[in-house]
Parts: sequence; structure tokens; C-alpha cells
Amino acid sequence: MTEADAGVAPEPRREAGPFLTPYEMAFGEAGFENRLFPRIQAEADEHGEDPLARERFGFLTLAGDAARDMVPADAPPEMLEEYRALLYHAFNFWRFGRRTYALDAAVARFLVEAAPSLEGWRLSLPVPSVYVRMPPNLFWASIATDVPPEPVDGFFATTCEGRDPLGGAYHDLHVLMVLGLRRGRAGFSVIPFDTEVGPGIPATWAEGSRDGARDFENILPGGEMAGLYSILTTGEVLKILARAMWYVEAHPEDVEAFAAPERRGEDRPGQVPLSRLGYHRVRLSGGGSIAPQGAAG
Repeated sequence: MTEADAGVAPEPRREAGPFLTPYEMAFGEAGFENRLFPRIQAEADEHGEDPLARERFGFLTLAGDAARDMVPADAPPEMLEEYRALLYHAFNFWRFGRRTYALDAAVARFLVEAAPSLEGWRLSLPVPSVYVRMPPNLFWASIATDVPPEPVDGFFATTCEGRDPLGGAYHDLHVLMVLGLRRGRAGFSVIPFDTEVGPGIPATWAEGSRDGARDFENILPGGEMAGLYSILTTGEVLKILARAMWYVEAHPEDVEAFAAPERRGEDRPGQVPLSRLGYHRVRLSGGGSIAPQGAAG
């Protein structure tokens, strides 16, 4: 009898894993996990606040002070909101076990080209806060129209459910797109946004997001030959994120957990460091045999 047959989950496999995550780059070595995050949790518990609620998280004294301390002295005032969003996602990502899903290129291409419609599916995350990592250098985006495109590393996604002061139920999805992780750069770029989710809403995301063009259509010179994709709208972010979470839920056999790699000196000088976090690898084991559920614009 195997461990699985006995009702005991098998030990996650180990492999070298993906490169350093934005979470580790911003929070891994600064003592946030041991020093600050537990204190933020204690403050939230003391005041009866739910840290998943974005606006309530911002009212926590320690969270507000930490976000302001993270902002460079010469940064424009509007950048504070980006740091607040990053801290919100990072804290909840830590709080719910630092769950990361790394998509193989074949899965990402399937989600774009087959364009599953998600009809009848309601967006749900395996845990309330996750990081969905895209294949390296496959998707490109820009923080502004006058800024050159950068490779998309992935998306933090955090959900919050509750009731407003009038008693109405709500279900919000907060997203932070991360781009521009590369060797020789100390940081990365982010684009935060949020939206309402609920019954039927993921299906509306299947509608076209670009006027007169295919979603994810490449805009980089020569990118068509390399099979690259571009993300220009929040609608496209929601599409690929929702499709990824649908795939994880619908095809659990294609999701394999890997434990954090052992420190054995895999990193070489000049190389982007490897991540030290465990993660879930999402594969396309059925090749191209999975039938698409519909087409998106």
C-alpha cells in the first residue's frame, strides 16, 4: 500500500525550481516574515480586522508605517499606493502558506489559444492569496504607453469576501501584475488593480478586450516568430489568471507540488538566483488533446 492509499499525502518532490520570486526579492531577506508580518497579524487580531480586506489592511498602523518605509525617498507620491498594494499581497501570500503556481509554457499557450470560456465556472482560488507565475519571457507588458515592454513574471491574486455596511455581500479580487524581473535589476515593476467577482463574471471576461485585435496579440518586433504574447489590458490579465485557476481546479492531475529546493550552491555568479520556495508546477500532460470549451475574442 502506498502513502496515498493509506490516506497520507506523499512528500512533495524536489527539483531546482524557478528563479527567485518577487516576494523573495522584496521581503525574503529583510526580516519581514520573522519580524514584521507576525506583528501585523497580531495587530489585526487585536482590533478584529480581516487583513484580506484591502481598505482595512491599510488602516493597520504597522502596515501603513511599513509601506511608507519601503518607498524610496526620491519616489513620486503616487508610488506609495503601489507599495501598499505590494505589501498587502505579500502579507496575505505569507499568511496563507506562500502558495505559488508555476505554469509550463504549454499550459500558458493552451490557455491563450484554446481560450476556455469558463461558462458556469465561478472564480475561486485554492487559498485566498496565491502567486501565479508565467513562463519566462513569454508574456510582455508595460507599465505605461511610453515605457518599453518588459517580461511578465506573474500575478499576485488575493480574494476577499464579506458584507458591506448595508448588509450586501461582496466578493473582490485584488491583482498585482509583476513585470521586469531580470538580472542586473534590483527591483521590478508592478501594476495593481481590483475588480468584483461572482457568479457569471468570469464568463464575461472571455469577451474581447482590444478593439480590432486579438487578445494577447504580440506587439514586439519579431515576436510573432518567437510565439510571444502581449498583455495590454486588465481584461487580458483577468482572462489568463482566471483560466489558470480554472485549469488548476479542473485538472488536478496536472498539478504537482515541489518542496523548497535544498541549498546546494545551484546559484552561480552572474545568474539570477533560484527560488527557495516550494511551488506547484502546472503541466499540460494531455498535450493538445484537451478540448477547448469555447472561444474568446
